[in-house]
Amino acid sequence: MVALYKDESNSILVVMKTEILNLKLIEKDEIPVEMELSFEPFLSHLEQLSVRDSVKTAIYQSVISRFRTDLGDVADLDLEDTRYHQELLDMIYMVLTPIIPTEKRHLWALSTAVPSKVFYSTNAFYIFHSCESSCAFAGISDLNKEFVSRRKAFLYRYLLKRFYNVESPVDVDSFIQGIDPETGRVLYYKIHVDTRFVEAETTDTLPQLSDDVLENWLLEPNGVEYLEEVIPLSLFKFRGFTVLDFVDVTEEYAIEKLKNILVDHSEGVPFEEINESLKILSGRDEIEFGMLPLVKLNGRSVYLKENCSRSVIMNAAIKYHISEDVFHELVQEYEGNTAILVFNNISEQKQINHPFLKVIKYAGVNSYALLPVLYRGQLLGILEVYSKEKVFLDRSLLSRFQTVMPYLAQLLKQLSEEFSDSIDQIVRDNFTSLKSSVKWKFNEVAWNYLQDSFGSHAPRLGKVAFNGVYPFYGAIDVRQSTHERNQAAFADISAQLNLLEQTLVSLADLLDGDLKTRLSESLPAWQSHFEAYRQKRDEMSLLHLFEREVDVFLEEVKTVSEETQALTDAYFSACSETDGIAYLNRRELEVSLQSINYQINKYLLNSQVSLQKVFPHYFEKFRSDGFEYDIYLGESIAPHKEFSDNYIRQMRLWQLRSMAEIAVITRNLKHTLPRPLQTTQLIFVHSTPITISFRNDEKRFDVEGGYSIRYEVIKKRIDKVRIKETHERLTQPDKIALVYFSALECDEYLGYIKTLQAEGVLEDDLELLDLEELQGVNSLKALRVGVK
Repeated sequence: MVALYKDESNSILVVMKTEILNLKLIEKDEIPVEMELSFEPFLSHLEQLSVRDSVKTAIYQSVISRFRTDLGDVADLDLEDTRYHQELLDMIYMVLTPIIPTEKRHLWALSTAVPSKVFYSTNAFYIFHSCESSCAFAGISDLNKEFVSRRKAFLYRYLLKRFYNVESPVDVDSFIQGIDPETGRVLYYKIHVDTRFVEAETTDTLPQLSDDVLENWLLEPNGVEYLEEVIPLSLFKFRGFTVLDFVDVTEEYAIEKLKNILVDHSEGVPFEEINESLKILSGRDEIEFGMLPLVKLNGRSVYLKENCSRSVIMNAAIKYHISEDVFHELVQEYEGNTAILVFNNISEQKQINHPFLKVIKYAGVNSYALLPVLYRGQLLGILEVYSKEKVFLDRSLLSRFQTVMPYLAQLLKQLSEEFSDSIDQIVRDNFTSLKSSVKWKFNEVAWNYLQDSFGSHAPRLGKVAFNGVYPFYGAIDVRQSTHERNQAAFADISAQLNLLEQTLVSLADLLDGDLKTRLSESLPAWQSHFEAYRQKRDEMSLLHLFEREVDVFLEEVKTVSEETQALTDAYFSACSETDGIAYLNRRELEVSLQSINYQINKYLLNSQVSLQKVFPHYFEKFRSDGFEYDIYLGESIAPHKEFSDNYIRQMRLWQLRSMAEIAVITRNLKHTLPRPLQTTQLIFVHSTPITISFRNDEKRFDVEGGYSIRYEVIKKRIDKVRIKETHERLTQPDKIALVYFSALECDEYLGYIKTLQAEGVLEDDLELLDLEELQGVNSLKALRVGVK
């Protein structure tokens, strides 16, 4: 059955439906309660209102009278019978709802005591429910679960108040998604459930509730589950009906969703989710959004590729090879006047007035707007609003986004801070000795100095030192790097000499007069120097000859003619360090060394992230043709954390394992390098703790005390040590060498080696070796084992 309500002009305002609709929000087994459709609670409510001094008393009494007449003394109905009482249901609608001009869009309905079936609704609600494309009841399981959970929470709130006199405020409103059938726009509604006309009674004896159960309900997020165990809903029967009122909260939902995205995201910028929320807020599917974060490096804006990938202007600039300087100028100009800029229908004249719009037009954009994202007056980025269709971006539309600007500003501020922190971290890791694990000590010394500076005496800067720390030394060296450098230099200089000799012979045919004479007189002596280099490789003597004679002569003959200029230019181009053939081998060697060092550095820095969590320690690395590092571990570095020998054992096992993994990395890298290189791996075992202190003059930590200095001396002398009574170097490619003093150290490391052999990391080729005596050092021994 259908009821039509019209205004004075006879236009239909609202159509009421009495068809029974299954909401599909709650299944019978999800909330197992007995329900009875009754109007008695509603009538009781009206009777209470009618006895008050109210202007609506006559209306309430009239409604009560009509219900009593039609339904008798017991105002209960079967659900299917409601359609035969259209006028009574119309009265409920008339009493409960205000007169509003947009009732034809009003999503309103009467439902069972626990909302599962609707028996009376507005036409707007009926369309929303029945249209598959616009109804979100039947297809969004997460929303269904949320709705059920909130209904249970509400029921228990009601029951605790009714039967246990316990107050428990619970938010029972739910969000649900729909689609406007006219515009196709995604809409979000908040479901208000009015339960004033619901009564409950028990079907069995209720248990007593302990304080613990009540605390779990009130404080725990899964409090409903506790209550379901002790007082299941099947113990109750509900009489009455509920009123469902859907309120359009699309804008509120979009803002709340954006807030949650920005608060909950852990890493990276969730551009896709932000874009989705902004589209909901705009209500226009044809509008897109871009984000251009502006982070500063030394006072100048830089563009992070990862975070600028969602900027339409940056993507277009990259695609069409636009100079970055264009954007620096745009940003500088925009920082001086951070206003909203809107460009609808980008014409040629607009592109002339604003050159950056050419890039936008290349990208197929027709309408474009820039909205500044500010934090305390500082420009942190730009929100781009654009469309490839011919739409009109007006102030009314753009003003919708002002509500979310503070959240976008917070995101971009965080992004800027993360960028600054990453720069600081890289600087600390690569260029300074001040690591985070020991920074607390520097802070304490600085604080004491600051306190002393307020006293009457001259303040003294305290000493930063750590006593009783265990040292771990490791070295990854490029095998025969000095020989490789000499060979590369010799090959390059030989190629340069061959080209020079050809150039000089060719010049002899082009010159005449004094220049030809000088060349013929100088050439024999020069060639004698060239041959001497090929035999003795005296590079310094050769460079001296070039600087004082050869290059001076070539610069002089360069201007004689176009032919001589072409010859000399070709020679000097070949001598270019960046791309000349006379530096080819040295460049290839340098690229190979850098690739190896990069991979080692990357491995060590990544390891530090997890290793520092085991126990804070000081880590410092030194780069030569390979890598050396020092690790100092001890209670004095982290005095507020309990220290034990177990951390020493963990570090020793990690060091041995890491050397094996680095050996595999460099071995696999070998075949990808311009000049194939190999590395050797060396560990110096030192079981006795030492003292380190920070040297202000050199800005680094150094060992302190006689025994500690002996450790440093040995460490510097073992890199080229040989096996006793042989000429064989201890360090070899694809092997790890461990230098030690005592039998106890040997036994401990034999256990680590067996562990890694069992894991398939190390070969079964262990060698126990005596080492040659070094200056001031004897009785050194070593273990050497291959890496699988």
